[in-house]
Amino acid sequence: MRLNTSLIASDPFEKHLIKRKRKTNWKKRAAVYALMLTSMVDMFSMLVVFLLQTFSTSPEILINKGLTLPNSVTASEVREAPVLALNKDGNLYLDQKLVGKSSVIVKNPNKLMKELSNIKNNWAKVHSGTPFPGEINLQADTEIPSTLVSSVMGILTTGEYSTIKLAVIGLR
Repeated sequence: MRLNTSLIASDPFEKHLIKRKRKTNWKKRAAVYALMLTSMVDMFSMLVVFLLQTFSTSPEILINKGLTLPNSVTASEVREAPVLALNKDGNLYLDQKLVGKSSVIVKNPNKLMKELSNIKNNWAKVHSGTPFPGEINLQADTEIPSTLVSSVMGILTTGEYSTIKLAVIGLR
């Protein structure tokens, strides 16, 4: 409700009341706008948290440079586990670190077994009380012979890595 200043007598007290009324109306409007802005910021914060949780459910695995993965029609979700990569140059990488030549590792797997046991021991320290899952992701180039891949898989199963997932490119 707005008072018309022309109808009211020019008494200083009445002018004071009119100014006071205008000031209180302004404060009420400012408070209402601040509340709307706060709720909008809250809504956007919840939206950001929702989007971050939605898109970070499955981990991403780095593919070694120069590695061509085989194609597959059936693909499953990637789980976080150590990555063993067989490069077409004959190199064997464990979590992006060079272990050695695959032909040498197949003949004498001690170096690979030591690295795998280090990963297992570190996992046991971090996750005390839970059994070791024995999962590993295997990346093999399309040009690698299947006999070499099966030999490496045999080494992994002797090192208590019983769940071996072969990394592929899923076709849609």
